[in-house]
Amino acid sequence: MPAAASSPWSASLAREWARLRADRWDLAMLGWIPLLLYLLTWWIFSAGIARELPLAVRDLDRSAQSRGLLRMLDQSPGLRPLSVSSDAEALDALRAGRVFGIVSIPAHMGERLSRGEHVTLGWAYNAQYPSHTGAMTRDVRAVVATLSAGAELQGRTRRGSAGLQAMQQIEPVAIRPVGLFNESGSMVPALALPAVWSLLHIFVALAALTAVGRELRNATVPDWLAAADGRLGIALLAKLAIPFGVFLLQAALVTLAFGALLGWPVLGSFPAMALGAILMVSAYLALGACLVAWSGSLRAALSACAFITAPAFAFSGQGFPMQAMPGAARAWAEALPLTHFLGLVNNTWLGGAPLRYGLGALGALALFTAGFGAAAYLRLRTRVRQPDSWGRT
Repeated sequence: MPAAASSPWSASLAREWARLRADRWDLAMLGWIPLLLYLLTWWIFSAGIARELPLAVRDLDRSAQSRGLLRMLDQSPGLRPLSVSSDAEALDALRAGRVFGIVSIPAHMGERLSRGEHVTLGWAYNAQYPSHTGAMTRDVRAVVATLSAGAELQGRTRRGSAGLQAMQQIEPVAIRPVGLFNESGSMVPALALPAVWSLLHIFVALAALTAVGRELRNATVPDWLAAADGRLGIALLAKLAIPFGVFLLQAALVTLAFGALLGWPVLGSFPAMALGAILMVSAYLALGACLVAWSGSLRAALSACAFITAPAFAFSGQGFPMQAMPGAARAWAEALPLTHFLGLVNNTWLGGAPLRYGLGALGALALFTAGFGAAAYLRLRTRVRQPDSWGRT
């Protein structure tokens, strides 16, 4: 019916859709630009596990044992040994970034192992790259431990111990490590998945503040409110409705891509993850509207948005434990909706936690949505009555 078609809600939605269609860059910021960045982020980490990281090997022994160690290093999937002729050459390669570590095999290693003597290998690594060298150190230790156990086993066998008895004597107390929730140690769930969500939250906040900010900058507030029959609440909700739907669709695509295509399905409560995505999108739409409502300037709001969202991933606990952060840094992290949502991703999506374990994060996201939304509405209710505050860039 004509009355229904011209209702404040539908009229406001029609106005927002017409505005979006008239600006191809606004459409791009809701469409292909974020999707392209999600794909690029996955592609960066698509290998999952870092392999064939280069290290220099300085062999001063040139024995059968040292050559065996070289073969073992080469057979380790995470390592790619490169022989060097001098310490200076090894250090040059390390400084130039051609290798990330140096294994030094001392002279007479083979002879000393044959006599049952203790041998120490050198392993120097570039600690500026902890993610690289952490994995390399683990692999180098595994190779050296295997070589050491083999040499000790041969020695004990020559002294008359049976094979099984010799093995038990070498390692009387053993540990059996078991990785949970990401058994392979893949970077896809550890970094790619949270990084994609981090990108999404940036685009959500940008969409909200630019949509509201343009009305203030262009002094089109009367037209905006007129489409909603003067009702600010309807005008604001209609303005955010299209980004809300678009980014929820993108959240569903992310879930489908990582779950069905890449083999990382939601192991825990799917309703918790779905509600978490809805609340996270809502919270950042409210945050974007709040920033521009209180600043009154699109430029200032964009700066504030960049300050809040760009480093949010660094505070989320994905790369550095939140428990080890200074108090102020942790307080800032807890004040970011992304921190709580990524905690939900880790515990529920990857850790298989049921709904009750996610109630705290869901409650925090709901509070963020309500708080930012109320702050945005209350400030806009005043600002739309102040024409002298419009037109600021």
